[in-house]
Amino acid sequence: MPQPSLTPEEKRLAAFCRVFAVVYFAAALGFAACPELTYRLATFDPTALASFGPEVAFWNVLAAAMMAAAGTACLVTAARPRERRHAILPVVVANLTSSALAAVHLVGAGRSRALLALLVTDVPILLLTVAVYRAAAPGVHSAPAREKLPEAVEPPKIQLKVSKS
Repeated sequence: MPQPSLTPEEKRLAAFCRVFAVVYFAAALGFAACPELTYRLATFDPTALASFGPEVAFWNVLAAAMMAAAGTACLVTAARPRERRHAILPVVVANLTSSALAAVHLVGAGRSRALLALLVTDVPILLLTVAVYRAAAPGVHSAPAREKLPEAVEPPKIQLKVSKS
């Protein structure tokens, strides 16, 4: 039996995920290929190369890996938005976490242009991702991952008789 065609909301989720897969993979490539440039851009400091050390390289590698993971989650969702829409949830959690931590650090540590830039870009992406995700299946709630299987009912035993003739 053929599957019904995708709803406009599911098509929108698929398109959104394709676009953001490109964005996330481009960011991962940028972090990986030009770590010094991304560090300078993130800190808004053209002289920041002097402070680019092993610790900064560690965070750069982690950022590239996280962007690649988000891009992968978007591609998985885009391939089958009806069945795999939940695959985009790690992107939501990553954006929520980075936004919340950036806000906490901004409040606690004072002004930081890099953290402010992160907050200004991540919050709209977070809100847009949640809106597109929720619109793709309004009123649909996930079933538990594993439902309890019914206990196997053992069929009645049939006893065969062997007769001598």
